[in-house]
Amino acid sequence: MQTHTPTDLMTWVSEQLLTHEDWRRDLPLLAAPDVQTDAVDGMRKRLAELLDDPELLARYRAAMDGQAVGRMVPSLPYIDAVPVDAGPRVRLTTARAVLDVGEDAVTLSAAGAVYEFAREAEAVPRPLVDGRTVDMAALADTAGLALEDVAGLVQELVAGQAAVVGSLL
Repeated sequence: MQTHTPTDLMTWVSEQLLTHEDWRRDLPLLAAPDVQTDAVDGMRKRLAELLDDPELLARYRAAMDGQAVGRMVPSLPYIDAVPVDAGPRVRLTTARAVLDVGEDAVTLSAAGAVYEFAREAEAVPRPLVDGRTVDMAALADTAGLALEDVAGLVQELVAGQAAVVGSLL
């Protein structure tokens, strides 16, 4: 269990503000007082705009959930690669993964990494994000994808330590 303080939120907010060019500019430290005042007013307005977002805490929570590190578990006996086999079972190493489904892509944030997959692959990470342990055949059947494609997707997650594969899970 990790607590989150307003300081943690403000650190995250400051990272979000870096997407705006005016937050990456040099401060006018040697400029006239009126120019300095204008610069500070602009920063205040941009910060207030972000803090007024009613979804701010939900967005922060989702970002933190996607960064939560899972329990490191070896994918025994599949140390080198995930086999193209129907039997092995798959589960995520973290219970706080976040799945975002867009029009063109599916984004999975888990164990401090972000994975982007084709929209058609949504059915593969969905049961894993829901906390289930699923065998490769079920993932392939549910997604309507070839077992080779599912093994490749799962290999990406295992390599990033976001998932574990094993016969005895």
